[in-house]
Amino acid sequence: MIEARLSLTHPSSAMLEGSGRMEVQARKFYSQRNMYLCGFTLFLSLILNRTYVMILDTLRLEEKVKQYEGDPKAQGKQSERLSQAGGAGEIGKLKNQLAQKDRDMETLKKQSEGLSREYNSLGDQVSSQDQTPRKDR
Repeated sequence: MIEARLSLTHPSSAMLEGSGRMEVQARKFYSQRNMYLCGFTLFLSLILNRTYVMILDTLRLEEKVKQYEGDPKAQGKQSERLSQAGGAGEIGKLKNQLAQKDRDMETLKKQSEGLSREYNSLGDQVSSQDQTPRKDR
């Protein structure tokens, strides 16, 4: 009752109350939106993972059927890769390959730094020996 009287006497305070309420509603809306987006993203990631596993299982089963039927094409590299896909061994093998590539990159960086240092030192030696001005070269 007192608030109603204050809002009647001061119309600007009623606007402040309205804008505050709108701000609360906007925050609530954004929080709900973010919650739904996170939930949908989680659901989608689970569905994509399950779909990937199901597709791999289907492809493996198709390869087994081809092998049982005696198809000569079923004995190739593709069937070997398919049988190893998605397994824990594949992840470990890929991690080892990645580590090897990182070591190779570090080695190449060290070699390039050494070559750069050597090139700069040779350039300094040649420029100190040759005292002719650059315009005359």
